[in-house]
Amino acid sequence: MRAARDGAADVLDESDNDERWRAAITRAAENQTLWLELYGGAPLSSEEALIGLSPAICALRATIKKIGPTDVNTLILGESGVGKERVARALHDASGRKKFVALNCAAIPKDLLEAELFGVEKGAYTGALKSRAGLVQQAAGGTLFLDEIGELDSSLQPKLLRFIETRSARRVGGENEFRSDARIVAATNRELRSKSTTGQFRSDLFFRLAEVTIAIPPLRERTEDIPPLVMTFLGLANERFGKHISAVEPALLQRLKTHLWPGNARELKSAIDRMVLLYEGPVLRENWWDAPVPFVTPPNTSAGASQPVTASPVLNRKQKLELARRLLAESENNFTWVAGQLGVNSSTLWRWRKAGDV
Repeated sequence: MRAARDGAADVLDESDNDERWRAAITRAAENQTLWLELYGGAPLSSEEALIGLSPAICALRATIKKIGPTDVNTLILGESGVGKERVARALHDASGRKKFVALNCAAIPKDLLEAELFGVEKGAYTGALKSRAGLVQQAAGGTLFLDEIGELDSSLQPKLLRFIETRSARRVGGENEFRSDARIVAATNRELRSKSTTGQFRSDLFFRLAEVTIAIPPLRERTEDIPPLVMTFLGLANERFGKHISAVEPALLQRLKTHLWPGNARELKSAIDRMVLLYEGPVLRENWWDAPVPFVTPPNTSAGASQPVTASPVLNRKQKLELARRLLAESENNFTWVAGQLGVNSSTLWRWRKAGDV
């Protein structure tokens, strides 16, 4: 009875025959599959993205309420995992505009990015078998979100600048211009202002994009937001995995509040998902969570080759690049693992390698 109350799918005994075991396992798998089909992977809504009690989040909600209904271009700044796209969606929801179109500027090869943004005419290049509208045109009447805008190739920056200034652009290979009133919301985890002063990013484009700037502080600077975020993520994980965990041990909450969370809210959500998936019971237990070691010996290192890495919990860019080079060498270029140790996206690590930084 206690196991069932705590959320067990069934109760079996070693004396039960094979058929009884097979039936119980099959039924549990079918129930889990149904839950995943109905609820699995649902993203946070814009309201959930802005959950928090900290002054920073309260100010963020007020800012979105004020500028959301306008058409000002907005630049969102923040570390990886703080929820920049969700803030962009909240801005869009507050605007009353029709559709939200998103593009990660680092995810598309620069040779294809112009066509993705502005569209292409049939026959403009090999493989252009038909004319296609770009995201700028598709987002007319809505919001165009440009994530990782700092990675936009320098050859495309003048064309984006002209579009922002004139609201007109041409498709690749096209002769006629089209117009679009898409609102531009951009985001970056890089120091775009400093890049603009050193010529790595056009300063005129920077100022056009940053009519209003929203800076999202990292989770380690607003620990009072962790408890409400934990409860939000717990509810989502219960839906996703068909569980019924309704509370959190105070000792666990205290430990979660003292962790630095280099991956920010994304890392916190993953931690909650993992506990809900792996354990059973009505309460999230403190001993269910193993706080990750910030930097550890990489998986392919031979014995004695290298000691576990020790580093300050908050690294500047130079230190992070140096550490990335070392970890890549020691792990035989295990990009996924190294990105996890640094608290960055794998795409960010690949971008550093492409730029020759690591």
